[in-house]
Amino acid sequence: MLGLIIGIIIVLLVVALLLAAVRIITQPNQGVVLTFGKFERVLSSGFHVIKPFISHVIVVNTAQTPVDLDQQVVITKDNAEISVKISLKYHVTNIEDFVFKNEDSVRSMIQDTRAALRGIIGNKELNEVLNGTQEINAALFKEISSVTAGYGLNVDRVNIDSVNPSADIQASMNKLLQATRERDATIATAEGKSRSITLENEANNQALLATNTAQNQALVNSATAKATAIQTEADADAYRMRILNEALSKSSDNYFIFQNIEAFKELANSDANTVVMPNQTIDSLGMIPALTKLGQVTTK
Repeated sequence: MLGLIIGIIIVLLVVALLLAAVRIITQPNQGVVLTFGKFERVLSSGFHVIKPFISHVIVVNTAQTPVDLDQQVVITKDNAEISVKISLKYHVTNIEDFVFKNEDSVRSMIQDTRAALRGIIGNKELNEVLNGTQEINAALFKEISSVTAGYGLNVDRVNIDSVNPSADIQASMNKLLQATRERDATIATAEGKSRSITLENEANNQALLATNTAQNQALVNSATAKATAIQTEADADAYRMRILNEALSKSSDNYFIFQNIEAFKELANSDANTVVMPNQTIDSLGMIPALTKLGQVTTK
């Protein structure tokens, strides 16, 4: 019976020894072994055996870890009060420094982030903060990355989630925005009316110009037609004169003498038998062989 009890005690001691000596580190964690309270080594993920009862392991998560910071009230350069909420992501790069160089590295990182944010926003005016969150993110990331490197961790990303001005500033901004919208609407309406008037004037001017052009063209066409008619008539008169001149140039002197005789015949048969003629005409008549039915001829 005593032997059985001793055997059971021995088995329990072996089990306790194994439980105290065996450590299994799961990914993505790592372990820090402390022996008699002093750093001994770092354990990677997997199965490990440590000194039982005198050593223990601190497990540290080395995966990227997101952290949401509470809203922080910050004063801008132009004394505007705003509430800023930011988030960040970090991961442990040096497990020994993370455990031993700072009592709470994550808390220190958060405090440094808040302090850096106050300094950056404090040097900017409200409009610069509202419109420059990307610039603030970059400046904040650069500043805290150099500080937190000594904590055994690295900040992978910093992001400003929201920037909310105080209620008074928000009300003033809303009034300003409303006034700006009303001003823009008034300007747009005035520009629309001005544009409408301009288009109407342009249309009237174009119509008037078209009417004047048409009237001027009609006058030009009328003048051209009249000029063409006059030119045609002048050409016809010139043609008739040319034909007559050609005919006269081809006629002999007897033709004209014959015409004179015919004229004298008509005079002789008329009631007036007295004809006054120049000597030159009488001399030309002398070239005619015979004259009949002439009354009294008086040469003057």
